Amino acid sequence: MDAPNKNVTLDDLAVMVAKGFNAVDERFNKLEGEMQALRSSVNNYLELSDKRYLELKAREKVIVNWVKTIADKTGVQINLEDLEKVA
Repeated sequence: MDAPNKNVTLDDLAVMVAKGFNAVDERFNKLEGEMQALRSSVNNYLELSDKRYLELKAREKVIVNWVKTIADKTGVQINLEDLEKVA
């Protein structure tokens, strides 16, 4: 069966093109929102990661100081560079 012939005007074509552009624009807006959410998640993760790294470095420094103090009080000679290799 052949589709019935329908005369399409320039106005009809303009409306169809406008609807197509609107649909594409909506998809880009949705994608932009998803990208913003992803950026936010990544930034949050990086901030938490940096904070945890700094906490671990501070803890490491406290432990090294304790080990050095104990070694000094007991007369044990240690090389602090060896501790840094482990950490």
